[in-house]
Amino acid sequence: MSDVRALVLQVLEKKQKRMMMNDLLKEVQKLDESVKKKDIKPVTTEMINDGTLAYWSSGSTTYFALPGSKAPEGED
Repeated sequence: MSDVRALVLQVLEKKQKRMMMNDLLKEVQKLDESVKKKDIKPVTTEMINDGTLAYWSSGSTTYFALPGSKAPEGED
């Protein structure tokens, strides 16, 4: 399995917008199909804690993005 952290960064740098966990996982799996949700969850938590990722919650949904990235259409 590739370095999950590097894959998450690669996806978010390419997309340049907030992404829900399932969408982020699907994009990471396009790069490495062996990555599972249980692999990506602790990595995103670590990245939020060290400031590499930002998160935004609507109350029911959590989005991940690089700090300063734009929101999906119709949000903010």
